[in-house]
Amino acid sequence: MKIVILGAGRRGIRLARFLVEEQNDVILLDDNPSNVAKALTSVDCLAYECSGTDIDQLNTFEISDADAFIALTGSDETNLVSCGIVSSNFKIPTTIASVRNLSYTNTESFMGISHIVNPYQEVALHIWKELDKGIYSDVIMFEHSALLLNNVYVDDSSPYQDMSLKNIRKEFDGNFLIAAISRDEEIIVPSGDTVIRKGDTLGVIADNEALENIFHVEETKKKRGRKICIVGGTKITDFLLHKFTERQRKNTTVIIKDPDYANEISSRYPGVLTINDNITNEGIFSQENLENNDVIVCITDNDELNIISASYAKTMGIKNAMALIIKNPDYVRMARHMGIDSLISSQDVTVDSILKYLQGKNISSRHKMFDGRLETFEFEVPQDSPLIGKKLMDINMKDKGIIGGVTNSRTKTNIIPSGTYEIKASDVLVLINLSKSNMFIQDLLSGKEV
Repeated sequence: MKIVILGAGRRGIRLARFLVEEQNDVILLDDNPSNVAKALTSVDCLAYECSGTDIDQLNTFEISDADAFIALTGSDETNLVSCGIVSSNFKIPTTIASVRNLSYTNTESFMGISHIVNPYQEVALHIWKELDKGIYSDVIMFEHSALLLNNVYVDDSSPYQDMSLKNIRKEFDGNFLIAAISRDEEIIVPSGDTVIRKGDTLGVIADNEALENIFHVEETKKKRGRKICIVGGTKITDFLLHKFTERQRKNTTVIIKDPDYANEISSRYPGVLTINDNITNEGIFSQENLENNDVIVCITDNDELNIISASYAKTMGIKNAMALIIKNPDYVRMARHMGIDSLISSQDVTVDSILKYLQGKNISSRHKMFDGRLETFEFEVPQDSPLIGKKLMDINMKDKGIIGGVTNSRTKTNIIPSGTYEIKASDVLVLINLSKSNMFIQDLLSGKEV
C-alpha cells in the first residue's frame, strides 16, 4: 500500500515506522522543516515540507495514487480540511483524520472522510475495556478470546532452557503455544525443532492456568476493580465516566486539580464523588481514604505525575494501578519496573486503532510487540472466506507467522489448535506475524495466498 501521512510529529513518525516495517510505501508531509528533517533521520521513507491545505503543494508530491491519506497534525481543523481537500480533489479511497474536539466527530459524511479517530476516546475505551475485563500485569488481552499473550524471559532458572519446542510440548501439559522468540536483535517464528536459549524472550499464547503453572507468570488473574479512583481532569476522564454505568459511577472517586473542571464533572455526573485537590498534596490519601479503592487510574496530562502517582498508590495499599503515557512512549518500558499494573501509551493506542482500521472490518485487537517488529491481532473468518475448510497444516506460513489460537464465536470455546484443525466460518483466529510479512498475511486473509 502507498500511504501518505500528514503530520511528522511523534504519532506520525511512530505510525510511519510501523507501516514501513510492514513494507508499505510511506510519504510523510509536514509544514515544519525541523519535523521533516527529524522524520528523514527516524524513518526509512520519503518526507517533504508541505501544507496539507494547499492543493498546489499536494499536487507537487503526486499523492493521487495513494491508497490512504492520514492526517495527524496537532490541529483538528487542519486534519479535517486536508482530508476534505484530498477526498474532493484526489482519488484516494481512504482518508483518516485525528480529531480531539467532540463537535467535529460527526463530520465524515459531508466532508467525505472515511474515518475519524479521537485519541481521547480511543484511550478511554482502552481503559474501560481493561477495567471491564480485568487488569492484567504485562499481559496482552484479546477482544473475542480468553487466551492471553505474555512475554516470558528465559533466565538460568527456566526449566525449558536448552529444550526444543517439541520436547517442551511433551514434558509440559497445558493449553499453550510458544508463537515467537526474540533473540538478541532477531525475531524468530519457531518450529518444533527450535531450541530455547538463555536470554530469549518468548511470546507465549496460553490460557491463564498454563501461564501460571508452566511459565510461572505471576499475577495473571483478573483484577477487576469495583471501587475506582481516577486522577486527572481531562477529556479522557469525561469519556471514561460517560462509558461507566450508574452503578460504576457511584463507586468512583475523581480527583481534579482545576476547580472549574471539577465543578463541571460533578454537575455532569452527580453519582461520582468529585474531589477538587492535587494528588501530590500531603495527606490526601489518608484524608480521602483513597487506599480503600481497588484501582487507581492516573490520566493527567503529565506523564511523570501519572507514573509517580500510580507507583505511590501501590505502596499506600491500592491493589491495582494504571498510568497514562502521553508524550514519551519510552516511559512505558522504564515504568514497568515500578510495580504499575497497566501502562497505557496514548500514541500506541491511537496508532493501533488506525492500523486496525486500515486492515479491514474483520480485524480486532491489533497489538505491536518487540518494538513493532512483530504484531498480533484477531481475525474473524467471514462466511465467504476461502480459508473455510482449510487445515492449518495446509497453510504455508513458514518464517512469516503462526495461527496461535482459535475462538469459536458461537460456543465461545478457546483452543490452541494443532495442524489438523479445520477452519470454520465465524472462527476468530489469533495470529502472530512478523511485521515485514504483513502484505503476505493480508493476501492470506483475503484468499489470495490460499
